[in-house]
Amino acid sequence: MRRVSGEYALLPGRLQADPSVYIDVVRRWLLTPFLLTAMLGAARAGYSPATQMTDPLTADVAAIVQGFRGQMGVAAIDLRTGATVDVNAGVRFPTASTIKTAVMVEAWQQVADGRLTMDTAVPLEAGHKVGGAGVLRHLHDGLSVTVADLVQLMIGLSDNTATNMLIEKVGTARVNASLERYGLREIKLFRPTFRDGRADVLPELERDYGLGMTTPRDMARLMALIAEGKAVNRAASDEMLATLRRQQDRAMIPRDITADGVQIGNKTGTDEEKQAGPDGRKRHVRGDAAIVTGPNFTYVVAIHARQIEDTRWGIDNDALVTGARISKRIFDAFSRGAER
Repeated sequence: MRRVSGEYALLPGRLQADPSVYIDVVRRWLLTPFLLTAMLGAARAGYSPATQMTDPLTADVAAIVQGFRGQMGVAAIDLRTGATVDVNAGVRFPTASTIKTAVMVEAWQQVADGRLTMDTAVPLEAGHKVGGAGVLRHLHDGLSVTVADLVQLMIGLSDNTATNMLIEKVGTARVNASLERYGLREIKLFRPTFRDGRADVLPELERDYGLGMTTPRDMARLMALIAEGKAVNRAASDEMLATLRRQQDRAMIPRDITADGVQIGNKTGTDEEKQAGPDGRKRHVRGDAAIVTGPNFTYVVAIHARQIEDTRWGIDNDALVTGARISKRIFDAFSRGAER
């Protein structure tokens, strides 16, 4: 399967498509003022609609994305063959809690550098406690928690208090510097959780993206680094993969994958948009990024969504159901390819 792109965008001065194929479409759009206005608005937001591709898998994923009530991007890489799925994969999305994987990588980097140990004790203080997911906020002040404990809680339960304790320990700027060294320039952490409008870095971006920002492509690449033993080092990557496999939230990428012998390590994210839309509603944000391993295959996949019309918080949210459908389609293709 060759690499193909599942997105095109009409941006000022640039057509990311084959002009011989799309010239008639472009001409019709330019002659329609309403569509031109909509198109330029989407370009300013950095979002482009999915389009049908020649690769059947990417075409199928693009068709599902096209029908989603919101904005969605998908990136997947078959680490055995190099085949990819790329649908709006270069578009920026809020990370929500998927950024916590990057915080975990930095914690292990500082262990490798001798700045931390996984046994380093961090006292739980009242100022650390924030709402949302997790259990530490319910425990008593002064509790001593190790870095290893914080990592497990941050990933497995998406514990926001544990996340803030780790970010305080490792530093927002250091997380971003490590991502830069890996060439992951579209993944950014802006601040600890539950601190809207008080960014450690890049306040202009934080106002729109919240906790962090990513593209599906870069988030998939981060997961690939872990899967291939290239995040920090092989031993650290193996520990991180084991942690991701303890994830308790299985509502999107793992949801419909029930095959024997398959292991999935993932990190999810759930939030609402930081800015209300013109109608005064704050729509929702969802994300999931995973390493999927079977007897003869390993692939990574990242699915991110924003401006989700369905604002239900439960597991039947449209983004989760749509993401699960996409995940199953990718699983069927990449796992069958390993059997041939």
